[in-house]
Amino acid sequence: MRPSLNDKKGKTMIVRETVDLFGETIVERISEAKSKRNSPQPKGFAAAPGTGPTGETCKTCAHKRSTEGHTAKVYWKCALMQHAWTGGPGSDIRMRSPACSRWSARAPLSEGEHK
Repeated sequence: MRPSLNDKKGKTMIVRETVDLFGETIVERISEAKSKRNSPQPKGFAAAPGTGPTGETCKTCAHKRSTEGHTAKVYWKCALMQHAWTGGPGSDIRMRSPACSRWSARAPLSEGEHK
């Protein structure tokens, strides 16, 4: 096995020489594997989480919206980012995330309303 080389794109490439059953040398070039894709991090926040009031979360914000009734599952989104909503998890927000600087208090529930 030869030492690693770099291919044209600068990625590390392993070059391996082996001899097959017929005595011929076979050179294998194996490029570095791409890293596994992580599940998408939510990018639907109007501002960076943690920049808002201490102790508040997206769950307590007036701008949170759910897709309940429009999709099979419930996905949480920020209404301030509605222009960037996608059909996937990339525009979701996490209810437990610390509040962002655009956080706004929800209006108090009137009598007879549920959470």
